Amino acid sequence: MGCRFSTHRRRQFLTNCIYLDFNVIGEQAKTAVRIHAHKRIEMQGLDVNPQNPSTRCEPEKTIDASEDTLSLAVGHYTKQTVTALLFFLVVLLLVYASSFSGIWIYDDKPNILENDNDHLEKINVSSLKKTLTIKSQDLSATERVKRPLAYLSFALNWYVGKNQVFGYHLANFLIHFTATVFLYLFIKNSLMLPIFDNKYQGSAHTAAFLSAIIWAIHPIHVTAVTYIVQRMASMAGMFTIVSMYGYLKARTAGTVRGMIGGYAACGLCALAAFATKQNSAMLPVSLFLYEMIMLRGAAPIDLKKTLRWGLPALAIVILVGLIYTDPTHLLSGYEKRAFTPIERLMTESRVVMIYLKMLFYPLLSELTLVHDVDVSTSLWSPWTTLPSIILVAASFFTALFWLSKRQPLIAFGIAFFFVNHAIEGSFIGLELIYEHRNYIPSMFLFLIPVMLLLKTLNYFSYSRKFQMLYVVSVAVILASIGHSTYAYSNLFRHGLIFWRDNANKSPRLSVVQNNYGIELMKHGFNEKAFQALQRAMAMERYFNLSQAGVTYHNLGLYYQTIENDYKQALSYFKKATEITLNSKTMWLAYSMCELVNGNVEKAESHLKVCLNKWPDDPEILNAMGKVQLWKGRTDAALAYAQQARRASTGTVGPLAIFGEIYRLQGNLAKAVFFWQAYRSERPESLVAALILSELYYQTGNYGRLGRVVADLTAAKGDKAWDVWLQERITQAKLSEAVTYTQDPESILSVIAYSLRRESEKAGKGR
Repeated sequence: MGCRFSTHRRRQFLTNCIYLDFNVIGEQAKTAVRIHAHKRIEMQGLDVNPQNPSTRCEPEKTIDASEDTLSLAVGHYTKQTVTALLFFLVVLLLVYASSFSGIWIYDDKPNILENDNDHLEKINVSSLKKTLTIKSQDLSATERVKRPLAYLSFALNWYVGKNQVFGYHLANFLIHFTATVFLYLFIKNSLMLPIFDNKYQGSAHTAAFLSAIIWAIHPIHVTAVTYIVQRMASMAGMFTIVSMYGYLKARTAGTVRGMIGGYAACGLCALAAFATKQNSAMLPVSLFLYEMIMLRGAAPIDLKKTLRWGLPALAIVILVGLIYTDPTHLLSGYEKRAFTPIERLMTESRVVMIYLKMLFYPLLSELTLVHDVDVSTSLWSPWTTLPSIILVAASFFTALFWLSKRQPLIAFGIAFFFVNHAIEGSFIGLELIYEHRNYIPSMFLFLIPVMLLLKTLNYFSYSRKFQMLYVVSVAVILASIGHSTYAYSNLFRHGLIFWRDNANKSPRLSVVQNNYGIELMKHGFNEKAFQALQRAMAMERYFNLSQAGVTYHNLGLYYQTIENDYKQALSYFKKATEITLNSKTMWLAYSMCELVNGNVEKAESHLKVCLNKWPDDPEILNAMGKVQLWKGRTDAALAYAQQARRASTGTVGPLAIFGEIYRLQGNLAKAVFFWQAYRSERPESLVAALILSELYYQTGNYGRLGRVVADLTAAKGDKAWDVWLQERITQAKLSEAVTYTQDPESILSVIAYSLRRESEKAGKGR
């Protein structure tokens, strides 16, 4: 049979197989590190067993050698850490390479791209203060944001690179990398706590490394990293794990300075987490669990000490909740939900089971932004509801009261998972399921299979072939997980591909069909777009009842832009605003469609309602300026345009109003200046091109006229000029709703003159 390897040789073989550890700390170094650690722990009042020889401190015998051996050990750990960090960086860059060219998706647009308050132009107190407010959905002007630090980060991104997505994706990546690094450090240091009695001394690095890398490359976190707006989730996760690391360093510090520094880092990062996303309010509870399970361990529970730790943690959670939320409005969001608070609570137990399945058996075919989950209407409908409730409750309480005494590592991972799902998995009126909600809860979950893996490898240390097979299998699994993450992240690079994938995975949801239909319209697949919107209308399956209004709005857009049927479009826009009362986008579309249909007074009336709700919104102010131009009130139009420009210097619409006012006043030079400025921001604008063609003709700027006509000729394609102009002028009038009335005959004469002139020049050139 052959003799078994010694414990030392098994450990050495294990670490060498995984290619992570470069050498093994000498026994003298390990003893010195152990002594040093226990002395630090004792200073913090933690339990060290004086009867256990492995935990007794004998400074007289080792004090001379400990300094040298400790420096060797520190050097070794530093080398391990640096190697791990470099590995994390390289692997994450490979896995998330495609994310850097990801586009704006879904909630990115209202929260960042269309959120004027976050369009930071200069850094000063008033500008930064503005980023901490959002447009209100009621009659007040603004309200403070619930996640100020997250919105501030978006504003700083805008300040640096405006709407260029690369900078946002780079920030998201760095946040995720930082979270991975601190997760590794936290797990590694946790495995060396006295509660484990040096059980994981030789495998702490390997266990922490594998746990962190699995978590970092797991495809369930793609939406938290690649989906720009969900920086809220990843950033809260980063501050959470850094806070926990600071707490651990404080509790094991050997000096007063180290303890103060650790607690300071813990507190500051906790505040940052609270200011990033509400689910981080469970951080005090997580620290309480860590204290009770990992630091105090199997020691008898002292009720007074437990209350001394537990009550402040609970108080902080309540305080954060009160800061973020008006308790009287906790259930206010249910007026737009297709489920009740009780139904949500029952459903969330099944959702947690879905999360666990995705975490331990991730399939790319099941990962998507918007999931379709049947609502639990009773304990037996669907039948999995009651078993899920029992399983969740049993798992949590078993971990808390049984496993914590026997397997604290497993117990903490399980308890941490359920605790950090408590807010988003409660009765609060949120959507039922999103993958990014697992960013924090899953941080310690992979420790369980990793420790099982290492234990299995150690058990079969006598069989080199089995160990090699095991290691290769793990490598293949990691590669597969990384590939799934890369492929999933790659979907975010193209809107049509992204929403088609969502439509295939959640075909019954109206929101998915709506977004897929809009993307099809953008890419010219008009028939398929109409079919998708019709499916959305017929389904009536919503995770948000406002989606019914979205469907009507999108059908209005279809009839407006594709069919040129403005009366039909107006009827759909009207229905959309009746269902979704507080959508600025819908009210603007409705108002502008009324304007183009000749209902100027109705358009003005609708916009006055909007101004009562959003008095400082640049888009609404600009739209009101257009209405005044239609009514011939140039002074009022100028005032609204100037107000819109002051509200947001990046607003483009007022430039067109300025240009048109000067054109009407006969100041052609200024008219040209502002219309050129408008077209430089909106190069696709046909209105600007047509107006500039006439202005260039009137001012004798035939060189620029020729270039504009060349652009129009390229856009026209094979269609006849008169047919194409008639089609596009009508569309342009609707899309931009300016007062300039394009006369096709007049424009044709200008274009014909330019083409004839360019042809004559070409003939002379020959």
